[in-house]
Amino acid sequence: MSEKPVEHHDEDTTAFFKEVDDDINKDYMTCSASQAFDSVWQCYTLGSQAVNYYRYGEKKDCSVRWDDFKFCMSAKTKSSEVADRMLRQRAKEKERLKSQMRNSEEVWEAYKKSPAA
Repeated sequence: MSEKPVEHHDEDTTAFFKEVDDDINKDYMTCSASQAFDSVWQCYTLGSQAVNYYRYGEKKDCSVRWDDFKFCMSAKTKSSEVADRMLRQRAKEKERLKSQMRNSEEVWEAYKKSPAA
């Protein structure tokens, strides 16, 4: 029977492994750079642009997706805690802005109030 050798690490290495283990056990919010880039790429595809042009008569604006990709890339350079804070703050802000935009419920309310209904 061969026994595993006991590994001895200096303080810095031990602290590093402890930090990695702690990070794994926490529920940090993350972003996927590849998914963000895929979203940008999909936005520029002919099909996506054609549908937008058909529906709205103009080219689709992909700048928000580029901003998301750049933000994700900048979050990747930060520590897990800082990136988590950044991502949660951005998600809250995007949700706030989304709630202020028009939605399909307004159409149905207008439809219910119309004299033809």
